[in-house]
Amino acid sequence: MKPTLAAEELRKSLTQYLTTTFALAEPTVREALERFLEDPQQGIFRGPYLRIRTKFRKVDEKKWRNPLQWTPAGFVPHLHQARAWQRLSTLGKNAEPSLITTGTGSGKTESFLIPVLDHCRRERAAGHHGVKAVFLYPMNALATDQAQRINELLTQTGMEQVTAALYIGDTPEVGYQKVMTVRSEIRRNPPDILITNYKMLDLLLQRADDLPLWEDARIAYIVVDEFHTYDGAQATDVAMLLRRLAAVTGHSRPGEPLGDICPVATSATLGEGGDSSEIRRVAEKVFGVPFPEASAIGESRLTVDEFMDELDISLPLPSPDELLNCPDPLRVPTAMEDIAGAVTGYTNLNPAELGQYLRKHILTHAVLEILNGNQDRGRPRTMEEILESLPKRGAYTWGAAIRDNPRKAAAALARFIALLSEARDPENPKQPCCSSKRTSGRVRCRACCGW
Repeated sequence: MKPTLAAEELRKSLTQYLTTTFALAEPTVREALERFLEDPQQGIFRGPYLRIRTKFRKVDEKKWRNPLQWTPAGFVPHLHQARAWQRLSTLGKNAEPSLITTGTGSGKTESFLIPVLDHCRRERAAGHHGVKAVFLYPMNALATDQAQRINELLTQTGMEQVTAALYIGDTPEVGYQKVMTVRSEIRRNPPDILITNYKMLDLLLQRADDLPLWEDARIAYIVVDEFHTYDGAQATDVAMLLRRLAAVTGHSRPGEPLGDICPVATSATLGEGGDSSEIRRVAEKVFGVPFPEASAIGESRLTVDEFMDELDISLPLPSPDELLNCPDPLRVPTAMEDIAGAVTGYTNLNPAELGQYLRKHILTHAVLEILNGNQDRGRPRTMEEILESLPKRGAYTWGAAIRDNPRKAAAALARFIALLSEARDPENPKQPCCSSKRTSGRVRCRACCGW
């Protein structure tokens, strides 16, 4: 999907629907209604709001020392993932409380899941059975999605002995090769990793039939995903539930309600503000353990200059009219090739080749600089805000068109941004964007393309 084009199409469809519903015969009155509906201040539409982020920083493989004994084959972590691994590793030390507040698609799951698997692998090799980690999710859809992710990792070399189980309200219809879902089997062979929700965990700590699940439990981690969803009374319920879990499994101590269990919380929403003090304060109340400043793990992205290649001034800088003269991408399948030709001078480019040219283009640099500049870095902006700054960032030929017809200039900019969504990172051409298909029906990008 090309979001900027879809937003404009939705806007047109809603306006047409409303004007048709009223069926005004007088052209002047009908035009007045359209102007009213689309008025930027009094109308029914807001936005679209645009946000384009640069890639996450990777670790320097020459200098970085992996704190884990096992990682997926060929996996090179982002810098924030490496920081999480360092805190959550149990190789020669205890895991440390962590708050992972990076954005959607940043690989939060891999930030905690891989250290947990590494720990379970080591414990299994030492002959220790029983539950070693509990993952809590606010919705069953998220829990089943996590089960699929874990199932994929458990099929890799080195994970032969590690087990996981999905225990939610209903037995899932989908079966997993390496994740248990049958309750009798889960009770008979307690898994290393238990995936559940807080309501089911409450029952698992009460019912006599489920008590075998906690035999020989050596819980090292409690992971609470989507931490921001637990507020008010629900946060209090979860806090008491975690303390009961620690007490039932023999981990709690006076003044240390979780004992040696390491709490981990994740949230893309709570990391938006940049200040971690409030979320750390809430986490300390919920988990009952200190969360120092270093426990909050935020994202680290490349600057625009680091991400962009050297500008190629020989590349065309099409005017808004030239972009709008191309066929409509929503109706003509080959229209994006025409737009790519107007922007790069070449057609029949594959996504990686397109990305290579766009990383040298002045218009790409201008848009990214506006959206990722030092002031309000990463803040979503409207098309109007972007167009206002665009000529000052190098797109000089757009100035007159923006002044004369800002609506037309916005439509042209929407087409250029749609071209950005077509491109892929030339450094990872074989890694498709949004390749992580979720069992809940959603498709989420793993930040692979960088656009």
